[in-house]
Amino acid sequence: EDTDEEITESEDELEDDPSTVKNYKDLEKVVQSFRFDVILKSGLDIARNKVEDAFYSGELRLNGEKLWKKSRSVKVGDTLDLILGEDKETETAVVMRVVLKKASEKNENDKYKVMLRRWKNLKVPKQDVLK
Repeated sequence: EDTDEEITESEDELEDDPSTVKNYKDLEKVVQSFRFDVILKSGLDIARNKVEDAFYSGELRLNGEKLWKKSRSVKVGDTLDLILGEDKETETAVVMRVVLKKASEKNENDKYKVMLRRWKNLKVPKQDVLK
């Protein structure tokens, strides 16, 4: 059973990082593995071939580093970015970002329940993702 429950938190719990604007959504998903492409696909709700295209265009980042293997495993705390574009004037890049917040043990169907925090449109300093 694939669950897509939206998790909402009270405002005061969102103060993880005061510099982060609350324009994200916390999602609970069920995934088969911790491959980068699997986590990004379920976090952003995009087709696998979109992830593939972004990979071959060099637009995927894991913790700010260019991704060389889309099968790479991710762990709790990792930041997965898909670069949408850059703004040369403001020295920023726009990314779709997924952070793996929590992961459960494998369930009886050999799947994992994960908590993902997703930003659909996040401006970040260019040097954070365009290395």
